[in-house]
Amino acid sequence: MKYIGIIIFLVAFGLLNGAMFSSQHRLDDKTLANIGNEYHRNALKAAAGANFEKSYSSNLAFVAAFKSTFKKAQKDLENACGYDPEQGKWNCDADKLPAGVDEWSYRMGDWFYKDYVFKATRSSTRGGLMADNVGLFFWLIFVLGAFGGILSFLPMAFQPAGIKHNGIYTNASTKGLSFPLRAGFLGLIVGAVFLFGFMGKAYMTLGKEFSLIMVLPSFFISLGIALVLWLGARRFKAKSRSASVSNSGWLSILLGIYLIGFYIVLYFYPEYLTNWIILVDPISKALSGSMASQWFLYGFLYCLIMVVMGIRMFIKYRHNRYQLIRTGSVLFFQLSFAFLIPELLVKFNNPYMDLKTPWPLDYSFFYDYRIDGYLHAQNSFLGVNVGLMMFVWGIVLTAVIVPLFTYLYGKRWYCSWVCGCGGLAETLGDPFRQQSDKSLNAWRVERWVIHGVLVFATLMTILLIVGYYFSIKEFGPFRLDDIKTWYGFFISSAFAGVVGTGFYPLMGNRVWCRFGCPLAALMGLVQKFKSRFRITTNGGQCISCGNCSTYCEMGIDVRWYAQRGQDIVRASCVGCGVCSAVCPRGVLRLENASEDVNERAQEQRVLKISAEEGVSLFNE
Repeated sequence: MKYIGIIIFLVAFGLLNGAMFSSQHRLDDKTLANIGNEYHRNALKAAAGANFEKSYSSNLAFVAAFKSTFKKAQKDLENACGYDPEQGKWNCDADKLPAGVDEWSYRMGDWFYKDYVFKATRSSTRGGLMADNVGLFFWLIFVLGAFGGILSFLPMAFQPAGIKHNGIYTNASTKGLSFPLRAGFLGLIVGAVFLFGFMGKAYMTLGKEFSLIMVLPSFFISLGIALVLWLGARRFKAKSRSASVSNSGWLSILLGIYLIGFYIVLYFYPEYLTNWIILVDPISKALSGSMASQWFLYGFLYCLIMVVMGIRMFIKYRHNRYQLIRTGSVLFFQLSFAFLIPELLVKFNNPYMDLKTPWPLDYSFFYDYRIDGYLHAQNSFLGVNVGLMMFVWGIVLTAVIVPLFTYLYGKRWYCSWVCGCGGLAETLGDPFRQQSDKSLNAWRVERWVIHGVLVFATLMTILLIVGYYFSIKEFGPFRLDDIKTWYGFFISSAFAGVVGTGFYPLMGNRVWCRFGCPLAALMGLVQKFKSRFRITTNGGQCISCGNCSTYCEMGIDVRWYAQRGQDIVRASCVGCGVCSAVCPRGVLRLENASEDVNERAQEQRVLKISAEEGVSLFNE
């Protein structure tokens, strides 16, 4: 049953990847109908020349042709309007522009390319095996793939419940990289992200041509970052709990590379995903009344994967009631609050909003276009503007509900019961949870990085709010739009997406939650210093089996606390409860105690002897 399920899944997975390029495209008036304004459309049509109304055998060929057309159209508009290459700026005189058109509406800057190429590729599809059989391929890819995935781990239901030591540190699909190689690989990815951003490829895909003088130093800086991390990791290798270099988990490495590649394409090159997007068009039209975007596709895949892997969680932890309820909770909030409700809000002409995500995890909540969308929404409920209600809800969720519930229940109320990021980590990432590094060195890095992200997010948000309230467009040499671009690039795209999820198979399933989520950092401060939540321990029952530390996804060496009978009050703990679920002796317990638990437990924790007894013990 297991291997039949794997084969079925691999067939569906192969069809999904093969379908990416199985379509035909055509550049014509229909393709350009929803792009920009008439001046841009006319310029693109003229620039296409003989290629206008030409058919292409794949989206790869179409994108390459459209990029050349865009460049030529851009150059033609520069010549018509007046572009001074020596000064590097436009000199659009009023007499050179069409009547009633300003410079910014007429010129076609690099920033238009990303939007234009996606819309053009999306609307240029004129058939193909998959495009002509959307319903069939939907079932063959998504339904059949989900069935195969469930079938592959269904045999777990016929085995005794509980955790088994079944080679997770030696299996090719779950072992991952050794600590030094992991650090070096992370260094390369971080360096590549910086290089990608500073080369202008992140949000202006067309960009400008950079000389070797610019590229080579950046490349060697990336290699330097990787080398420093690798050498540092070699130094601390003896202290880490990671597996050796030999017998490397090649399957997890391949999966990590695939996930990283998917997120790069999703965020920066969505035009190559148009065939996948077409598959979910019927669902998008049924929910919101509009055609699907790359973000709807991502939301659909997100939910489908969570449901399939959530079934695996139900089977694996069926002996633990807490895990069953917790898994059901994250599935409910993801399917309803994060996916269905926002789409229905749009269908009824309301602003799009994930009602369960507070700032700073919802990093764009204070962007000007979103604030304007909330304050100027047209619909009302009981005489109150719906958009205003949504904006107030976002403020209350951030300023009142988050700290209050964290005080009462710790981070677990959100990170393990509500959050979509945590839900994906708990379901898709569960097979890799043991790869979270438990060393003190990793803990030191974690504290600096995650609180640094919180500070960065806070400063960026303050600038956005001040800029919106006082209508300020520039802060010294920095433009407000540039701040938003880099804020979104580093926090949402690079960290939460490319690194956060792509590194599940390589560094454990809570990479984003542990090192990058600013909301987790904010709640962690409350949990550490002002919360009733803690994991209590009964040290006398601990047999030092290490299950708790092995399966802790946040890199906490739980056994160290359990052996000493100490309560676990760590800012990083998300209260998933897996350490308690895998403990064979019932040593660990998740509790919401009163704040004076430390003082009340002092009598049980401190061994008291009299002076005479002390002298006697010393002499003995």
